[in-house]
Amino acid sequence: MDDGTIELGAPQTPSDGSSDATPQSEPPPPTDAAPAPAKDESAAETTQVIAKAVRYVKAKRGGDLAAIILAGSAARDAMTSHSDVDLLVLVLGSDNSHELVRILSRIVEIRYLGISEAEEQVNTSPRLPIILRKARVLYELEAAGSQLLQKAHARFRQGPPSSTIHEKIRLRATVLHWLGKVEDQQADPAIARHLLSIFLDEAMSAFYQLRGLWPASPVEHLRFISQRDQVMGDLLQQAFTATDLVDQLATARRIADHLFKDIPAPARID
Repeated sequence: MDDGTIELGAPQTPSDGSSDATPQSEPPPPTDAAPAPAKDESAAETTQVIAKAVRYVKAKRGGDLAAIILAGSAARDAMTSHSDVDLLVLVLGSDNSHELVRILSRIVEIRYLGISEAEEQVNTSPRLPIILRKARVLYELEAAGSQLLQKAHARFRQGPPSSTIHEKIRLRATVLHWLGKVEDQQADPAIARHLLSIFLDEAMSAFYQLRGLWPASPVEHLRFISQRDQVMGDLLQQAFTATDLVDQLATARRIADHLFKDIPAPARID
């Protein structure tokens, strides 16, 4: 990630605290209280990163800037040590570009969209309504950001487009295609497991489309699916955790059978 990024700030060295001045007679703090300062430091760093990123965007696009929207885990207050900061920047006129910059220890991904492009993608993109569901406006002119979020929330409540029977048949064929690839490579476990991971990704994607659900984030897939289909969730857990390829293949077949039990095969014409 070092190449092609712009470093806007360097990680700050923590200042020396007053621990050296603490009398030796005082008992040490409880061990269960130790994680709190680290969490506070992470939150403080995130605040600095967001502030610096906003200043950077304003300086770069001040002439046509309409809004800066914070999305992703930073907007949900769910940052982890490896989370990036995601900004959607609305501009006047037309734009559809990306930029990566570094601020302190974080990568900041900035996406620039013209207002009209953003509104169109809210209606057509399978991901943008999810991304903007818990986003928040950091800066805006004439309520450009707030209006986009309102449209995104309304689009999210409508749910994703319904799949036609032909689309469902295609989903079935695609997932079974990858299962067949796994079976073809059983003699080479490394390749078979690689193909199995693709099959599982395709199966989870098909689950959302068949059920008419917006896809959850990758870290939430198993929990989300298990809450709505316990059998499917259990089968996925088994497929991911099994160590024997034969067991994984047997579970993969059960996943396909369960997922597509109501979906017909393509029509025969011979």
